[in-house]
Amino acid sequence: MPYRETKTATPRELIQMKLATRAAKIVNTFQCLIVSADAERRQMFELAAAESGWKTVLCADATSAMTCIARSLAQLAIVDLENQKLETFRPVVESLTARNGLLVIVCGNEGQIDEEIWARQRGAWLYLPGVPDGNSFSTLCGEARHIAERVWKASNPQRDVPVSAATRNRYS
Repeated sequence: MPYRETKTATPRELIQMKLATRAAKIVNTFQCLIVSADAERRQMFELAAAESGWKTVLCADATSAMTCIARSLAQLAIVDLENQKLETFRPVVESLTARNGLLVIVCGNEGQIDEEIWARQRGAWLYLPGVPDGNSFSTLCGEARHIAERVWKASNPQRDVPVSAATRNRYS
């Protein structure tokens, strides 16, 4: 019976996980990195994420995304590949999926099976062929928020989960 290959976190990945957890403690929020060349979709992603209690960091191209990845301690990343060349955003997706504890949603081009296989092999949390409407995406961001909260709570059992203003208003 073959054993499933497991990934052992490198010291650098462990440090990134600790920093991401520490960032959530310090700023009392969860961050979502949004990478999209299309301004309209970027705004739709931002609204959906904000509705679910995420603080958003927006990037319009691969270069700014790589800079944000190096500086940001995000727990969720959304990469929009629709109508873009995969080669342009390949380093962005690879860099994001290499980080432990980061949920990555890739919105790809419909009918591009190779793109979907590539994203899933890299470890994307979700691959969506095409961009869903705002309501559906807001639900996905809400689910990602719940997962991020559970991960945060598991690594910080004595502390309460950080609550953003959006989450506080939703449950009040």
